[in-house]
Amino acid sequence: SSNDILLYSYLSAEPGANDPIESAVRFAAENDLEILKSRPNKHEVPGYKVTGFVPFNPNTKMSTATVVVNETNEVFRVAKGAPQVIIKLVGGNDDAVHAVNTLAGRGLRALGVARTIPGDLERYELVGMITLLDPPRPDSAETIRRCNGYGVEVKMITGDQLIIAKEVAHRLGMSRVILDAGHLVDPDKSEEEITKHCERADGFAQVIPEHKYRVVELLQKRGLLVGMTGDGVNDAPALKKANVGIAVHGCTDAARSAADIVLLAPGLSTIVDGITTSRAIFQRMR
Repeated sequence: SSNDILLYSYLSAEPGANDPIESAVRFAAENDLEILKSRPNKHEVPGYKVTGFVPFNPNTKMSTATVVVNETNEVFRVAKGAPQVIIKLVGGNDDAVHAVNTLAGRGLRALGVARTIPGDLERYELVGMITLLDPPRPDSAETIRRCNGYGVEVKMITGDQLIIAKEVAHRLGMSRVILDAGHLVDPDKSEEEITKHCERADGFAQVIPEHKYRVVELLQKRGLLVGMTGDGVNDAPALKKANVGIAVHGCTDAARSAADIVLLAPGLSTIVDGITTSRAIFQRMR
């Protein structure tokens, strides 16, 4: 039931994490589940005890929790993460794949939730999918349009699935030439070919942090000047490598120290102000 999905996703959500997805999951569960509404201690789930937790990791793309049922002392694990990862974890599920693709076509992101079957801590079964709407910021389309007007090409780099990335790119007025990040590290292609792909693409989907660095590196080898935005610890190498590293609003200290520019307000429109100001300075110097 939807209550099961909320309960298991709540158990596998990192408590106190300042992550928009984890916050959304916790908020939904606390608002809808009766057992969470009337609990005396906000840090516990009545009837369950979380004994182990592995937070979300960009390489595994999931978080897992080990949970004990107080009444029976039964132990089970729950996992929550990228749909393709969870579907693989449960050994495949065609209905789930179809559901994820249908949702993605509407621009909705899905997360899979799974738990282990009783008596076996290694075999998982699918509980279901959580759907999240992660719309682009209201000023993003205008920012991209203005950047293009100034001769600055914009590429989108996202950990989301390809189909969602194409839908979002379309909404932002970009072309839908979005490649899977696998193209960046394809052993069968020459460096020259990969660089061409990188130059022509409007973006990359299903990336892990190393891919961001790779994109900067390939474009710089082409002699292009590259600006890169980021907010997390794992973006720091790419921010450092780029000609202009831009740490966005609400970023971690690691990103801030690696960047050249730190944005203090939400959104990306300030980047365009940076371009116009620097061009004005350049003209005066000339």
